[in-house]
Amino acid sequence: MEREILNIAISGEEKNKNEIIYNNIVDAMDNLKMTKEEQIEYLKTKVSSMESDYQNNIAIFITIVISFLLLGLGLYLVATEQVLLGVILVLIAFSLAITKLLLTLRKYTSIRSKKYIELESLRNNLNSILK
Repeated sequence: MEREILNIAISGEEKNKNEIIYNNIVDAMDNLKMTKEEQIEYLKTKVSSMESDYQNNIAIFITIVISFLLLGLGLYLVATEQVLLGVILVLIAFSLAITKLLLTLRKYTSIRSKKYIELESLRNNLNSILK
């Protein structure tokens, strides 16, 4: 399998890794001959995706905390010989966590345009190289 060589443009004026990545992404947009409208749409999609990811992460965190509390209460009830109620709470905790994770996974949307996929791939490659 032939690997594509990734050229990273660094002008020396960048203050951090994110500026290097940003400048290279802008250059890639120009090389892909994206119009300003397409560039704006890509950035809107990216920001929307980041906001959605943040909200999903918060929802998953809250769900996991609630599930652990229900699991702990259920195990406590099982230990105090209230087995039926304890088992029901443990099952609810597991089903709540699994359901929320599956629903979040299902909602996850990716950027669909080929140009967007190329830009995301470039951004990920630059990010991994510049660590």
